[in-house]
Amino acid sequence: MKLMTEAEVIRVLVVEDDEDDYIITRGFFSEIHGNSYRLEWFKSYELGLQAMICNQHDICLVDYRLGAKNGIELLKEALEKGCHAPIIMLTGLGEHQIDLEAMRAGAADYLVKASLQPDSLGRSVRYAIERSRAAAKADFEQASIAALGADVGLALTQRESLGTILYRCAAAMARYLNVHLARIWTLEADGETLQLMASAGAINEIGTRENLLPGISGDQQLLGNGKPILVQRALGDSRVPCQDCVQAEKIAAYAGYPLLLENRRIGLISIFSVAALPPSVIQQLGSIANGISLCIDLKRSEEALDASESKYRAAVENIKEVVFQLDEFGHWTSLNPAWTDITGFEVKDTLGSLFLEYLHHDDRQRNSFIFLQLIERKLDFTRHETRILTKDGKTRWVDIYAQLTLNADGSILGSSGGFTDITERKQAETQIQKLAAFPKVNPNPVLEFDAEGLLTYFNDAALALAKSVGFAHPMAILPPSASDVSRQCLVSNQNRLREDVTISGRTISWSFFPIVASQVVHCYGADITDVLHLEAQFRHAQKLESVGQLAAGVAHDFNNILTVIQGYSDNLLARCDGDAALTGPLNQISDSARRASTLTRQLLMFSRRQAMQTETLDLNALLQNLSNMLTRLLGEDIAVENQYALNLPPIEADPGMIEQVVMNLAVNSRDAMPKGGRLLITTSFLEVGEAHLHKHPDARVGMAVCLTTEDTGCGMDPETMNRIFEPFFSTKEVGRGTGLGLATVYGIVKQHAGWVEVKSQVGTGTTFTIFFPASISVHQPVRKALRAPKAQAAQGQNETILLVEDEPVLREWVKDVLQTNSYQVLEAGSGREALKVWDDQGGKIDLLLTDMVMPDGMTGRDLAKQLRAREPKLKVIYTSGYSSDIAANDPELRGVPFLSKPFPAPQLTELIRSCLDA
Repeated sequence: MKLMTEAEVIRVLVVEDDEDDYIITRGFFSEIHGNSYRLEWFKSYELGLQAMICNQHDICLVDYRLGAKNGIELLKEALEKGCHAPIIMLTGLGEHQIDLEAMRAGAADYLVKASLQPDSLGRSVRYAIERSRAAAKADFEQASIAALGADVGLALTQRESLGTILYRCAAAMARYLNVHLARIWTLEADGETLQLMASAGAINEIGTRENLLPGISGDQQLLGNGKPILVQRALGDSRVPCQDCVQAEKIAAYAGYPLLLENRRIGLISIFSVAALPPSVIQQLGSIANGISLCIDLKRSEEALDASESKYRAAVENIKEVVFQLDEFGHWTSLNPAWTDITGFEVKDTLGSLFLEYLHHDDRQRNSFIFLQLIERKLDFTRHETRILTKDGKTRWVDIYAQLTLNADGSILGSSGGFTDITERKQAETQIQKLAAFPKVNPNPVLEFDAEGLLTYFNDAALALAKSVGFAHPMAILPPSASDVSRQCLVSNQNRLREDVTISGRTISWSFFPIVASQVVHCYGADITDVLHLEAQFRHAQKLESVGQLAAGVAHDFNNILTVIQGYSDNLLARCDGDAALTGPLNQISDSARRASTLTRQLLMFSRRQAMQTETLDLNALLQNLSNMLTRLLGEDIAVENQYALNLPPIEADPGMIEQVVMNLAVNSRDAMPKGGRLLITTSFLEVGEAHLHKHPDARVGMAVCLTTEDTGCGMDPETMNRIFEPFFSTKEVGRGTGLGLATVYGIVKQHAGWVEVKSQVGTGTTFTIFFPASISVHQPVRKALRAPKAQAAQGQNETILLVEDEPVLREWVKDVLQTNSYQVLEAGSGREALKVWDDQGGKIDLLLTDMVMPDGMTGRDLAKQLRAREPKLKVIYTSGYSSDIAANDPELRGVPFLSKPFPAPQLTELIRSCLDA
């Protein structure tokens, strides 16, 4: 409904029984400026009534006098029958009483014909129409508000989702407010974001709540600081949301009404129109805003409650923790599915049974006591760890929390709570305890540095090591750059090994290991002093072993040469018939060869290649027999003292070699005491344990017999001590001694499975302690080599001898000796040649004389074994440059005759004759 405009044609209904008065009235209308008027005249009451109730006119002019009836009656009846046009009463009298009656009956105005003028008539008509239209508009708006409120109220009472309810509300707003788009927004939990929940209208592109709707900022402009907003030019106004839609749909006007509850922002309702919006629209929005706010708040509360209940149910059903309830007697009344997951027992089978039945037997009494304390209200709650039994018979640890459960009246209902499976945690704690004990009880130092290189931990072993070298804190025994090293380790993620520090004669090795994940560095230390000492001893032993092998090889080859020299010189001596010109030089050659053989014998003793003639030996008795000789050997200025242990166990040894050891040690002590002194010789025995092996790698576990010599001589420095067992090493001046005395001692002792320990200090003296394994059984001595007497060579009886020797000169000399003494000689340079000679002779050989070590991979022993397989009665004699090749402990060679090189011709022929005659 619109207001009057000048261009509008006003339709006028005139009910007048006097035609002249109608004509006068028509004339007045023609004189009114502004609007055009189209008049329609009805002369009677009845006709006027019919026209009025048809509502085809903008205004009605009714004369008061209409025959039998008057205009007031027509006014009333027309209004009763539905006339909506405003009615102006015309009268010729101007009576005040009629005027009042007409106005009471519903007349829009009352005009007196006598005073009627065009202007006053036009003004009255215009005012009447505008008042009528305004009233109609107000009535329409009130009806719209009522209808909107009713429709929205109906939507708000539905048991549907919030989105569906708000969509219905938005559709009602678009329909009753005659707008193109209506939207409802809710304020999110963050208090800053408006979420579009519903949208409806002619230009709405989103039709249902299920669509995912975008949010907009819920700032104060959009919410109008809590006040409604009416904007007649929506485009570009910051208070109007959805500007893209406003521009695309040519939206002209916008109204927004904030949804509030007790000054708490809930959301926003908004409408968009392509035409201007009346101010009354704010009132219309306000009429439904509170109801929508209450609905949103209620629905949110319900949804939150439902979500909370769902979460609680889901949590209880899906939580890994067992949630339980017990009655006052300790029977299960409620359990969630986690019970089955942990124990394997079904919930339905467990309910009603006693909780103690599922606990470890050792834990039942304690848990029963705790439960009674709860029931008797002596405890409000309990939390403890216990063990439960599973269906498969295993045990699991749980952390249990329980509290007293009461009824509404305060009576005891039972107990409720939960427990968590902590089996893995308990296992981890046990593992952690083991790991924590590792550095704590580790006998070696363990330390930890942080990322800044600060020492944050050290164990007791680190502190003990520091104190053992005279320091109060482990930092004093670390490398000076320990902090820098630890930082560099973390940066590079590289280990640093063997950072050695020498303090107070001790060597401590430190190694750093970065743990990047924890930003710490673990440092491990070890006192390697003894290890370094053992390594030095081992290297020294290896060096002596290498030197021994070299010496043995030299002695072997040298013995071959000496045999030839001594043999031919003796041969010449026998032929010179006392010629002094020849006898003297030949004797010198022979004597020199014998002295050289003594030297090679010492080399063989050092290299342990000298054959031993072992027997069960009483060391005390041997030393007592040597005492007089030692006194004469050392001289009067050296006092010899003896201390022999009682009940000394015997040893398995070669007496001659042991005598050599004692003599060499005594001579070494004598040379160390040029101005005289004291030599103490003692014997003892002891049980050697594993600990002794750590310091002396050559030692052997078990009972050992000790021979000790202690002198008061000049002593030795460490450098000299490291070389004393090397062959030809001597501190004496040139020409005094061969340098083989202690080397021979070392070789003999090693050959007897013993070892030597030396202690010495410059200016104090030297102590040698020799360890021999104690004898545990009676040992059969090796058959001694047959020695020919100093007589004429034994003659042969034309027997055939197979001579096998790889040294041609030596083989030639032996051949001459044998042939001179009536033997047939077949010679070979190797074992394979000897086999060929045997085959050529058809095995007609009386004796095999063979060297032990030969080329071509076949030894003398291998040769003898093959030939004896062909002829078991074959006689065999072995020769060797180092006679330990005839091993005394080898059952197959025990009792076989052998000759140690060098040997004289009579000894050779006598041994051959004895062997053939045996």
